[in-house]
Amino acid sequence: MRNVFGKPVYDTLEEKLDPVHTAIIVVDMQNDLCKPKGRSDSPQGPSPNMAIVPALSNLLRIGRQSGVKLVYIAYAMDPSGASAAPAWIYYCQREKKDGKSYAMNLEVCLEGTWGQAIIDELAPQAEDIVVTKNRLGGFWNTNLDQILQANGIKTVVITGTATSGCVLDTAVGAAAYDYYTICASECIAGGELHELGMRHLEDRFDSLSTEEFAGIWKTTP
Repeated sequence: MRNVFGKPVYDTLEEKLDPVHTAIIVVDMQNDLCKPKGRSDSPQGPSPNMAIVPALSNLLRIGRQSGVKLVYIAYAMDPSGASAAPAWIYYCQREKKDGKSYAMNLEVCLEGTWGQAIIDELAPQAEDIVVTKNRLGGFWNTNLDQILQANGIKTVVITGTATSGCVLDTAVGAAAYDYYTICASECIAGGELHELGMRHLEDRFDSLSTEEFAGIWKTTP
């Protein structure tokens, strides 16, 4: 730790990842976005998201053993369309420069449906927190920052889907709200832009493997 402008700054991973002030953020691991019967229209299908489930499940187990707070972010669309602004509808359906349509299904993760629920493999436990969002980033117009502050959180570990979208926006939001932001490299999934998204995330934020987290939290990976 060092002092800058009279303020203590964490330098080491051990300081930043102290379980007392660390939370794992699980972004959008929901049935519609992960399961074969989900409503995601992604041409890549659900396999990239389900592929990280074993590693993510292991990280959550390690985190729980160490006393790290777990916070799940769940996207929701109001069935009436009340939360869908015209600009958001355009964003979800716009045609890109290569002629392809972004084509995000506006009925993905309808609030209260099976599709909006977090997958059973990663189901939150009683002590975990679930925050609902209506846009990509977990901090945008939600009470996530309030919840983290109320629980004394200074560091967030970012996991989930999608690398260049909801994960990226949540990581950027975390940094903007002054949290130490760390990515769990094996626990982030995306489609064709996954590698590009990871390069961007790893350029801006610390990125660790599950084994490295386990070593810092001194648990069995």
